[in-house]
Amino acid sequence: MSEIVVHILLFLVASLAIVGLGSCYADAADGPVLRNFPRRFLMFLAGCGLLAAIMILLEHTVASVN
Repeated sequence: MSEIVVHILLFLVASLAIVGLGSCYADAADGPVLRNFPRRFLMFLAGCGLLAAIMILLEHTVASVN
């Protein structure tokens, strides 16, 4: 398995733990946690993707060394 696939899988596992625990602490009842988990997980992944895209853009424009 290639390195990028391993890193993506590890990120998804860590993301599940982060969002799962955050969801459990945000809502006391199990029902809202289970209903809101997919939306929270996708929002977390979208936020991380946006942050990564901004960092890559800044790296290519501001921090590039030729």
